[in-house]
Amino acid sequence: MNIKELEYILQEGESYLVEFKERVSRSLSRELAAFANASGGRIFLGVDDHGNVKGIKNTNTLRSQIQDIAFNCQPSVTVHITSFADVVIISVPEGKDKPYQCSDGFFIRMGANSQKMGRDQLVDFLQAEGKLRFEEQYHPRFDFERHYNPEKLNAFLRLAGIRKELDDKTILENLGVADLLNNRLTMKNAGVLFFANSIELLCEQATITCGAFEGTDRFQIVNRKDYQEDLISNIDMSMHFIRKELRVRYEMTGAPRRKEIYEIPLDAIREALVNAVSHRDYIQTGSHTTVEIFDDRIEISNPGGLPKGLTEKEFGKKAVRRNQIIASLLQRVHLVENMGTGINKIRRLLMDTGCQDPRFEFDSFFTIIFGRDTSGKFNAREEETQVKSSVKSSVKSSVKTGEKILELMRQNSFITIPELAQEIGKTKRAIEKQISSLRKDGRLKRIGPARGGHWEIIDK
Repeated sequence: MNIKELEYILQEGESYLVEFKERVSRSLSRELAAFANASGGRIFLGVDDHGNVKGIKNTNTLRSQIQDIAFNCQPSVTVHITSFADVVIISVPEGKDKPYQCSDGFFIRMGANSQKMGRDQLVDFLQAEGKLRFEEQYHPRFDFERHYNPEKLNAFLRLAGIRKELDDKTILENLGVADLLNNRLTMKNAGVLFFANSIELLCEQATITCGAFEGTDRFQIVNRKDYQEDLISNIDMSMHFIRKELRVRYEMTGAPRRKEIYEIPLDAIREALVNAVSHRDYIQTGSHTTVEIFDDRIEISNPGGLPKGLTEKEFGKKAVRRNQIIASLLQRVHLVENMGTGINKIRRLLMDTGCQDPRFEFDSFFTIIFGRDTSGKFNAREEETQVKSSVKSSVKSSVKTGEKILELMRQNSFITIPELAQEIGKTKRAIEKQISSLRKDGRLKRIGPARGGHWEIIDK
């Protein structure tokens, strides 16, 4: 510090990093906590609000008083005390163990003022600092008898390649989604998202909403689905929705079945969808992860923007997980890779197939935008489906209908009987009859309940 620097600071006045105080008072603890909770700053003692030096002596008693105030914050605030020209300067570095609290509550620097944080502000602050994680909180309304679905755990273990050698309680604890509290198993929110019958009533914000629009704006919606099962099922069902809306072309490979080539690689879209589910901010209610399909693009958005600690410059180069448990569970079923390579994988898949690079938008939402093909090389999926339905309706062979059912189930193990009926061009009763025959022949099994379960094909 020199006289020119001091004169400049006094002339500029109070700011986000500078506070003036004439003397030590009770309010000093608020300033210390506020600077520690923000980006740090300096408090100039012996200076009035207008930047006039009133003077104060840097005595042992004063320094001891300041240190006591800093020590009594929770946790203690680190301070460095110096003096220059009858001004005592308290330097407060940004805290490493936020949030800091004084006897009057939690304060944070807002512009040139220190403001007390209300409940909602404190929740936002804790979340932003990574101190409050939705997935780690215990769900207050989850009841194991009413809400837990053991078949979803069994399906998860099969996908993860884990043999079920322990009881459900122990497995859930080892997966990090439940704890034994007061001799009672309590489910975390992460467990609810994977192993509840439905998220509709418990974590509605985890819904994936898929919509297809006519044209290039959000004016006329032609198809919409809200998926409210577990996260893995929601991803699968959303991919089925997207697949039905994409344009496709066919290549003859010499095999009995021609090869389908989609205008955007399905693996790239799946990677983006899994990224949205894995990184969304689940504390934010009232907003869903969304898939919006327009004539010229597909937009996949999730609430929360970029996780704390990840800048736009570092995006795609550095891995920062907002939801550690969710990402870990998705990794176990091979939907998430370990080193944050998803964005680069998407870019590589698009480049390898001649598709345009994706665009990204960062604000309170994170959005990835895929450009759709406009060259006319791909047929409209709806037209192709109509051709298939017309052909299938003229074929009376129940054997071919059964094979078509199995093929559609291979593509989407969560497909419903009404969807099968629509795809094949048969009545629901006819589809149910064929499914019954396939199950009797030992070629098909139903895993789980009618709502939330899936099909398992037994190849002979």
